[in-house]
Amino acid sequence: RRKFEEGDGVRPQMTGAQIAALVEVPAENAVVRLDNGPDQREIPVTETVQIRNGMHFLVTRRLVEGGHE
Repeated sequence: RRKFEEGDGVRPQMTGAQIAALVEVPAENAVVRLDNGPDQREIPVTETVQIRNGMHFLVTRRLVEGGHE
């Protein structure tokens, strides 16, 4: 629920990885979803998106489990 602007690193075109980097989520663990009303879909980290004012993205981390036997 944060608003990002040009001064934060927003560009007219951004990859999913660049969007994830805005919230400090590494690309290898990022799940980026476009969350604009009827236009909802996952954005691959390699895909470039045209950024428009008012766009909403949800960035989460993939579940990473570790352990030791």
